Amino acid sequence: MEVKDIVNFNSTKNMLGELKLLTRSSNTEKTYLKGLVSFVNTMNITNLDELVSNIKNGSTDSSEIYKNFVLNLANKNFAPKTVGAWSASVKKFFSANGIELKHTIPVKMYNVHEDKLPSREELKNILKICNLRTKTIILLMSSSGLRIGELRELKVEDVDLESVPAKVRIKGITAKERKSRITFISNEAKEALQSYINTRKNNGHQLTPESALFTTNSGTKMSYQNLQFIMNNIFKKISKKEGKRYEIHPHSLRKFFKTQLIAAGVPGPIVDRLTGHSRYMSQEYELYTEEQLKEWYLKGMKNLELMN
Repeated sequence: MEVKDIVNFNSTKNMLGELKLLTRSSNTEKTYLKGLVSFVNTMNITNLDELVSNIKNGSTDSSEIYKNFVLNLANKNFAPKTVGAWSASVKKFFSANGIELKHTIPVKMYNVHEDKLPSREELKNILKICNLRTKTIILLMSSSGLRIGELRELKVEDVDLESVPAKVRIKGITAKERKSRITFISNEAKEALQSYINTRKNNGHQLTPESALFTTNSGTKMSYQNLQFIMNNIFKKISKKEGKRYEIHPHSLRKFFKTQLIAAGVPGPIVDRLTGHSRYMSQEYELYTEEQLKEWYLKGMKNLELMN
């Protein structure tokens, strides 16, 4: 959605009306609208009036959706100032529509980390202390370039394990750039994912093409916070075990993917096409065929393997 799409909602008009009572600054209004646009696009909201209604009738948790939005912004490396401004716009939107946030996040706690580039040996050591689900997540992210938010939205149908290499389709509605793309995963990530899926089936989970690819132990879709906690917890655990400072974060896996493919001779535009970098999601770079992307990925895949 864009600004022109959200200004006609009654709930948005309530926010703008309240803003006019507080300030006559058009820049403030633009900032709040921009933050609200980011909110609806990030959280896949199609109707703000319905959202307000669902929160008031108890079917949607306002605090949970607010927290997930702020965490998503912080993980995408937005400046703390931007995170603060856009989260404030959501709080204002809620308050203008009679919704009280019971729990909020001190934004300063989520300043952007300086992502350390992990070595293959470090990641290999991390995998040794992981359970199957965490191991699969790390192998998949480090060999695909997926963002953690994109991983959360994957469904069983989005992964083709029969393809060589195994293929992952990221739907536009879940991607940061709002454009669909494909990427691939290594053979060891494929094997781990197949084992994880089989384990879920053996535990009685009924999987359909629409099922979430990664779930909690009870089989429900993982929240953004679930994934961040799992990832950060294992990174802290290995840091404590090795007596090193905690410097690795989920985004570090995406950084590993990029640098390893470039080191293998894969052209930068191909790498950024696979990772969905905004500079290379323009129309001219969509001229790369799936076969070309696959060919280049296979040339660099050995550099992404961690277990061998």
